[in-house]
Amino acid sequence: MNMRVLVVTHFGSPYQIELFNRLTKLGACELEVVYLHQFLYDRRWKQKQIVHEHVFLEDKPACFAEVRSRVLRSDLVIFNYYAENPAQVLLNLRAAKDSPWCFWGERPGFRKPEFLGLVSRRWRLRKLHGSKAPIWGIGRFAVERYKNEFGLRRAYYNMPYFSDLERFKRVAASASKTAQRRVFLFSGALIHRKGVDLLARAFVRLAKELPNVFLRVVGDGPLKKLIMDELDVVRDRVEFIGFTDWEELPSYYSEADFLCVPSRYDGWGMVVPEGLAAGLPVIGTNQTGAAVEFLKSERNGWLIPAGSSDALLSAMLEAAQLPADSYEQLAACAGASVSGHSLGDGARRFVNYARDSIATWQ
Repeated sequence: MNMRVLVVTHFGSPYQIELFNRLTKLGACELEVVYLHQFLYDRRWKQKQIVHEHVFLEDKPACFAEVRSRVLRSDLVIFNYYAENPAQVLLNLRAAKDSPWCFWGERPGFRKPEFLGLVSRRWRLRKLHGSKAPIWGIGRFAVERYKNEFGLRRAYYNMPYFSDLERFKRVAASASKTAQRRVFLFSGALIHRKGVDLLARAFVRLAKELPNVFLRVVGDGPLKKLIMDELDVVRDRVEFIGFTDWEELPSYYSEADFLCVPSRYDGWGMVVPEGLAAGLPVIGTNQTGAAVEFLKSERNGWLIPAGSSDALLSAMLEAAQLPADSYEQLAACAGASVSGHSLGDGARRFVNYARDSIATWQ
């Protein structure tokens, strides 16, 4: 009989839905997902088709009693979220049963002052602190922090986010690049945490030095006017695309030469493996989980200090002036560096970690 696995998570993001759908197709476990919300007000992605067993608690609060029952009888319960009361209730319920469960999360610690976040987590995750429950970190970036915060008396697993990278690989195979133009792409929310203001400042300086560089900005957010004003002096070299649904992103990757991910902090950053799969060398920061996981400077991109417009400019200057053969070598290495990060790889890793998490409970 397949193990019964229940996941409690925040909302239906496209990445998680893809992974959970693939797990259902794999058939190696009986999976059910409890989403607290179907959508979030600040996430405008279209809902992907869901083929796994699931419930949206926000829409069906009356089913909470049944969810509690399933939390108690599943072989493993994975908590991917803890900040709202329903998740807290379910986590405390499972912990009291002393049956296999684990926590799966991004690296904590971005909010300032940091000690307040630490105190909040210490209270909200007190059941985790007091248990032997394994922790699945979303990348090495997260695993290292959780080890420091929760100690070494439990098992840790590296379980990052996965996505269907094949659609990005297809655009890489069909893309045609020319050294006459060097196009830098930013894809994400136009917010302070994503560092888009740093990118705007760096690009203005870059464009004054090099005549063949262009910037394409895919996304929307509260900093849009600020960065448009910043980039106004080089507006003939900048294109604002606005919000683009997740399914439409590969076409913009195919038209770029480099992906810029200048985040001051990002627990994972799915754009990094997407860019690499599309054959784009990536400029990412040492405070971005996926950049720490995949980037090797001058082999498939550049890993730079977070928060530094100067470091970003230096990497962009080097990138823009790469000879054609050097660029092609970096692009090839970019694609190869995520060859083991397919949805199938993620589903198999999930199943293996679930089995181990149950086994280590004995």
